[in-house]
Amino acid sequence: MPARGSFYQLWEKVISTEGLKPGLLVYGQQALFIRNLLAGLTEEASSSGLPLNLKAYFLFEVGWSEILDEALSPDMFLFDTKKVFVVYFPEADEDDPRLADRAYHQFVAGHEDRLQRYFTAPPPGVYVLVVYPGRLKPGNKLLNFFQKVKSASRDNLELLELKSPSEREITAWIYEVLRKHQRKTNSRAISRLLEVVGADLVLLAPELEKLVLYTGDNQIITEEDVLAVCSWQKAYGPYAIEEALESGDLEEALMITRKFLADQPEASEILSYFSNLSRYVLSLAQAKVEVERKKVSVREIFKKLRPQLKEGWSLFDRKLKAFSSCLNNFSQSELDSLVRELGRVDLKLKSSDLEPGVLLETFLVRYFLLKDRKVKNLKSGGLS
Repeated sequence: MPARGSFYQLWEKVISTEGLKPGLLVYGQQALFIRNLLAGLTEEASSSGLPLNLKAYFLFEVGWSEILDEALSPDMFLFDTKKVFVVYFPEADEDDPRLADRAYHQFVAGHEDRLQRYFTAPPPGVYVLVVYPGRLKPGNKLLNFFQKVKSASRDNLELLELKSPSEREITAWIYEVLRKHQRKTNSRAISRLLEVVGADLVLLAPELEKLVLYTGDNQIITEEDVLAVCSWQKAYGPYAIEEALESGDLEEALMITRKFLADQPEASEILSYFSNLSRYVLSLAQAKVEVERKKVSVREIFKKLRPQLKEGWSLFDRKLKAFSSCLNNFSQSELDSLVRELGRVDLKLKSSDLEPGVLLETFLVRYFLLKDRKVKNLKSGGLS
């Protein structure tokens, strides 16, 4: 059972028929999860027989004057209906708190007085939810404005930050979501799910729904289920090969490749598999350049390579350690040789009649000969 007062219980309490205030600013890294919470609100209202009308506005399409005019206009046909207006700021391409000041100048400046008057005396039965999909920090003009409005509005306006939960919190949430669907899982499956999908609740929620549907009558969701459903591949082979290159051995990589080829994949699927393999080796080669020549830390490189992993989580630390260890097993010249070999394999896959299995396995043998040379005390003079 989740801990009392867990993040999603607190969020659900605010976005409920009893807890909703006439005005609400939602912001934070998980702000777009408001859509899931609103779906829960709609379901709650429906099951309770409460009429509720939900309408979305996007500030790049419509301005505050039109939104507030509609909010203040009574509707004789929907007199007993709660009206929820959800106003979205545009999504930013990057997570930069400074963008909030630009959003303030572009979408709020010039409307401050009217917004403050509205939230000071909002009409009954109308709820305006303002969603800023990003971080806001003290000093941001957007946050400062809504804090000022909150102070002057006699609690008609509330501020709710949807922060990214901790690893422990998000794990508890996953268990709770699955419990509601009479499903169980384990820590290995959850760890794999977070590695594949990341910590974005908006992305995790539909993946959990797909897992529930995929497992059918089976009440246990396994790591294999996660790999089959959530890695956006036909099979788990293309994803698993990267894991083998990083933390596994030759035997494991050959087994994964043979299992993949045994399913008689299409030519495009073989190229996709090879692309996954190539991408990891290329990332090692590029990382080696940045570490040794540009003096960039392995941590910073890894954060860019795996943006779905949240820094500070044990999963992040484990994967960073594995990547760093793998990187240390190669010299720059060895990685450059492997990259050249990838080019030759790519050409042969596309233009020759050679068996894909022979080409892929030959490359894997050479890769692991270099990777494991320290452990096995083998010496290699490079690839020809």
